[in-house]
Amino acid sequence: MMQGLLYGIRRFPVDLRNSDLFLLFLSIVLAVSAITGVTFLGDRLRLSIKQQAAVVLAADVTLRSTAPIGPKYLSIAKGQELNTAETISFLSMTLHGGNSILSSIKTTTPEYPLRGKLKLLDFNGQNIDKPTGSPMNGNVWAEQSLIDRFNIGKGDSITIGNKRFLVSAVLADFPDRNDGFLAFAPTVIANIEDLDAMGVIQPGSRVVYRQLYSGRENQIDNFVNELQDLPAEVRIQRIENIGQQLGRTLDRSNRFFSLASLVTIIIAAIAAMISARRFAIRHIFNCSLMKIFGATQGFVLSALIGQLLLMTLLATIVGVGVGLIIQYILVDLLKGIIDSDLPGPSLQPIWFALLTSSCLIIGTVAPYLQQLRVSQPIRVLRNDLKLDYKSSFFINAVAIIALVFFLSILFADFSLVSTIIIGLFLVGLSLFCLGALMVKCCSFFENQIGIGWKLGLKNISKRRGESILHLVVFGLSLMALMVLTETRSDLINSWKQNLSEETPNHFFFNIQSSELDGIADFLSPRIGQAIKFTPLIRGRLLEVNSGSNQGTNSGRMIEREANITWYAQLPDNNSIAAGEWWGNEGESIQAVSVDEGVAESLNIGVGDQLTFNAAGMDLEVTVTSLRRIKWESFQPNFIFVLSPMVARELPQSFITSVNIPEENEQVVDEFLSRYPTVTSINLNSALNQIKTILNKASLAVQYMFLLALLAGVLTLVATIFASADQRRYESALLHTIGAKRSKIFQSIATEFFAIGIGAGLTAGIGAVFISGFLSTQIFELNYSPNILVLTGGLIFGAICIGCVGILAVREAVYAPPLLTLRDP
Repeated sequence: MMQGLLYGIRRFPVDLRNSDLFLLFLSIVLAVSAITGVTFLGDRLRLSIKQQAAVVLAADVTLRSTAPIGPKYLSIAKGQELNTAETISFLSMTLHGGNSILSSIKTTTPEYPLRGKLKLLDFNGQNIDKPTGSPMNGNVWAEQSLIDRFNIGKGDSITIGNKRFLVSAVLADFPDRNDGFLAFAPTVIANIEDLDAMGVIQPGSRVVYRQLYSGRENQIDNFVNELQDLPAEVRIQRIENIGQQLGRTLDRSNRFFSLASLVTIIIAAIAAMISARRFAIRHIFNCSLMKIFGATQGFVLSALIGQLLLMTLLATIVGVGVGLIIQYILVDLLKGIIDSDLPGPSLQPIWFALLTSSCLIIGTVAPYLQQLRVSQPIRVLRNDLKLDYKSSFFINAVAIIALVFFLSILFADFSLVSTIIIGLFLVGLSLFCLGALMVKCCSFFENQIGIGWKLGLKNISKRRGESILHLVVFGLSLMALMVLTETRSDLINSWKQNLSEETPNHFFFNIQSSELDGIADFLSPRIGQAIKFTPLIRGRLLEVNSGSNQGTNSGRMIEREANITWYAQLPDNNSIAAGEWWGNEGESIQAVSVDEGVAESLNIGVGDQLTFNAAGMDLEVTVTSLRRIKWESFQPNFIFVLSPMVARELPQSFITSVNIPEENEQVVDEFLSRYPTVTSINLNSALNQIKTILNKASLAVQYMFLLALLAGVLTLVATIFASADQRRYESALLHTIGAKRSKIFQSIATEFFAIGIGAGLTAGIGAVFISGFLSTQIFELNYSPNILVLTGGLIFGAICIGCVGILAVREAVYAPPLLTLRDP
C-alpha cells in the first residue's frame, strides 16, 4: 500500500506534463479559486456587516420606544455587567437671531455611544478630543448645516424650548443617525439632564426613547432572552437585524458572486470530467503494463490514489492562493460599499477549498479507478484501451448527486443551486436529443465520396458518441456563460436605472395645502419638471383583524406612529403583488394598500380589516392590495396607502422630490427664502457616493464573470484535447493518401462549426428561460431577453469551437505523416 502511494507521488511530476492530467489539475485549481475567493470575501463581509451594524445602532442591542421605557431593563443589564447608555430624540424648533429651523434634538448620557465614535470640530475645523459622549450642561453640539443656516460663530448660542444653549462644537459625525424624518433635519446633541429645562416634550409629542447596551456576545444573548413581556411600543434592535438592511446592492452583488462561483465550479467540473476520461484512457495502458511486470491490483490502486491525493493537496494550496488574490481585488473594488476597514478572513474558507477539490476529484476520477485497478495485461497485446461506460454509470450517478448535495450545502442557497442544476439537466437532455438528431442527419453523408465539408459532416456521424458528448459539453458551457452574461447585464443596468440623471436629488416636505400652487409655479419653470405632491398624514395602526374577525398578533408596528398617504393612481415605482388597485373606485370605498414585506411580517392578507387612528379619529379600512415597492427609487414611498375616500379630508401636509442640477443650486436658496417653513433635504452627496459604490460593484461583478469565462475556455480546450490523438492520426492518414492540408482543415472546421452552431442555438434557448427565472425570482429584477448577448453567444460559440478545433490538430496537419503514424 505504502509503496504504491510513494510510487504514485514520485510519478506525479512526470505525469503532470501530459495535457490530460495538467488540464484536470487546472480545472480543480480554477474551481477552488472561485469558491475560495467568494468565500473569503463573504466571510469578511459578514464580519464587517456585523461591526458596521453595531455602529449604526451605537450599541450591540437597543430598546426603542415612542414612550418612556423606565429603568427596569437598565438595572437588569448592569446586573449582568453590560455597558449602558440612553438617548431621547425629538423634533423641535431651534431659534437664533430671530430665525428658526426645525431640528432633530438628541439628548444623551455621558456613556453614549457604546459602539462607534463621535467626531467633533471646533469653529476652525480642527478635531476636538471629547471626554464624554454628552456636552456639558448648558452646551450643545450642532451639525454644520444648522451652523451655516444661522451663521453661528464661536461663543454664539441657540434656544431650544425654554432654555438657551451655548454652541460649543460642530457635530461632524455620530454613529446612530436616526431613521425616518428625524434624519432629514439638522441634528443637535444636548445633555440629557437639560431635557426637563427645555420644556418641549408635551403629551402627544413625537419622541423616540432608546436604551443602548453593549457587551460580549453571550452576555447580549442572555440579556435579550430575559426581556420578556415587553410593552407593545418597545422594539428590540440587534446588529443582526440591521445587517440585513445595509442595502440591496451588496446583497445582489453577493448573490451574483455566488452565481458566478457556482457556474465556474460547474463548468470546471465538466472540464475535470472530460480530462479525467482522457486520463483514464491513457492510464489503461500504463496500469496493464505495470501488471505485466508484476504489480498487484492494490499497488496500482495505491499509486493512482497517491497521485490524486497529491493533486488534491496542491490544487487546494494553489487555489487558495489565487482565491486570496481574487478576494483582495474584489475588496479593493467594493471599498465604497463598506465604510470601515474589513476585518481579516477566518480559516473556514480553507476547509471549503479542501472540500471542493476533494469532491471534484472523487466525483470526476473515482468512477474510473475501479476499471483501472482491474484492467488486464492482455489488453496491451489486444490494443484494447477502451473504457467500459456501463460499469461506471452507477458510480457516475452517485458522484453527480453527491456534487449537487455538496454545492447546496456550500452555497446555502438551495433556490439558486437547484435552478442552475435543473436548468443544466434540461438543457443537457435537449442537447443530447439534438446531438442524436444531428448524427442521424449527418449519416446521409456516410456513403458519399468527398473531402472537405462533406467529410466533416461524415465525421459527426462516424464519431457518434463523441459528437453527442461535444455538443452537450459545449452547449452546457455556452448556456452557463450566456446566463451569467445576461444576469450581469440586467444587474448593472438595474443599478444604472435606479440612479439615472433624472433621479431626485432634493426633497421638500412640511408643505401646506395653501402653498401647493405657488410652489409648483415657482419650481416648474425654473427646473423644467412637473411638480408632483404627495400627501403626508401622521397616524397609528391600532388593530389588525383577519377575515375570520380574529385579532392578529401584529408585532411591534401596532400603535407605532407611522407616515401614511393616499393615492388615486398607483405610482410608477410601485407594483401590485396581490389583490387589485382601486382605481376610480377609490372615491367610494374605504380601503388600504400595504407593502408586501410588512404585510408578511404582520400576517396581513387581502380582505383583512385594519384600524388606524389619524387626527383623533379611528378609521376602519379593508386591505384590497399588497404592493411591491421600489425603495431604492429615491421617490416618496409609504408602507400604508389609503384610498381617497378615507384620507382626502384628513389633516395633512405634503412632500415632493425633484431633480435640480448642481448648476441651478441657487434655485433652492431662492425657494427657501420665499418659503421658509418648508424643510429641504439635499441628497447630492449621498447620490454621488452611491454612484461610486455601484460603479465599483459593477466592476467587481465583471471580474467574477471573467473567472467563469476562463473556466468555459478551459472546458472547451479539455474537450477538444480529449479527442486530439484520434484526430491527429486521421489527419495524418488523409495526408498520406494525398489529401491537401486545406481540405483537411475544411473538414475539421465544418465538423466543429456545425457542433458549435447546434450547441449555441440550444444554449441560447435554455439561457432565456434560466436567465428569466434568475432575474425575476432570485435577483428580483425585470427581465427581457438580451438579443445582443444571445446572438453574440451563438456566433462566439461557433467561431470559438471551430477555431479551437482547428488549433488542436494544427500541429498534426503540418507534421510529417510518417512520425504520427509510427506513434498512434
